[in-house]
Amino acid sequence: MNITYIGHGTVLVDTGTCKFITDPLLVKRIAWIGPKRKVPLFLKSSSLDDIDFITISHGHFDHLDLRSLQMIHQDVPVVCHTTLQRIVHKTKHKPVPLSWWDSKEINGIKITAVPSFHFSARPPFHFSVDYQGYIIEAGKTFYHAGDGGMSDLFKEIGKRFTIDIAFLPIGGYHPPYYRKHHLNPEDALDALVMMNAGLLIPIHWGTFSISREPFDEPPKRLLEYAEKIGLTQRIKVLKPRESTEL
Repeated sequence: MNITYIGHGTVLVDTGTCKFITDPLLVKRIAWIGPKRKVPLFLKSSSLDDIDFITISHGHFDHLDLRSLQMIHQDVPVVCHTTLQRIVHKTKHKPVPLSWWDSKEINGIKITAVPSFHFSARPPFHFSVDYQGYIIEAGKTFYHAGDGGMSDLFKEIGKRFTIDIAFLPIGGYHPPYYRKHHLNPEDALDALVMMNAGLLIPIHWGTFSISREPFDEPPKRLLEYAEKIGLTQRIKVLKPRESTEL
């Protein structure tokens, strides 16, 4: 399979029999006036062909970007929280609404919404509990965590699923109060252990400056902590725009 870390919360996965993209953010600036992309976006237009489904973790503008959804054919279904259907409809895509622990099959692939500890606000009209992650069972079992802070929810997810590959966020943790709703690098590796998941591919770093930690610090801290606790072999760091074959 091929996995490409496009940047921030966006990962493109092609297993050979299934192709999906997470939280597509394919623009130069978040929400027109937000932070600018620090790493140029390089994505062949053909990369967005033949996608089976899109997953949206929550309604923040850096995870649900309408311009990016419109770059993907409108026949591609968008898996999202039930409260985000109205927003997704604006792009002409068909929303596939799920609440925590609900499941749906798309082209033979089972997708389950799992809880996360985060927050939501999409001014001026959308304020709801719309944050969640997804378990995608497509030969290998993937976990798209989206965004969120440390909680015992990871233990519960690990009890219910055997996760092969986890896409966990590692950036957005400084100043310190940000960490309540964002994993830092050490938290991400601890969450991997809590879930007993196989491989961690870190996301939510190296693309936009949305917090105050040094831009390139998250993966360095992650690798240092992994070496300290003997889990280096369970991490695969991809830079934005980088791919790996697994």
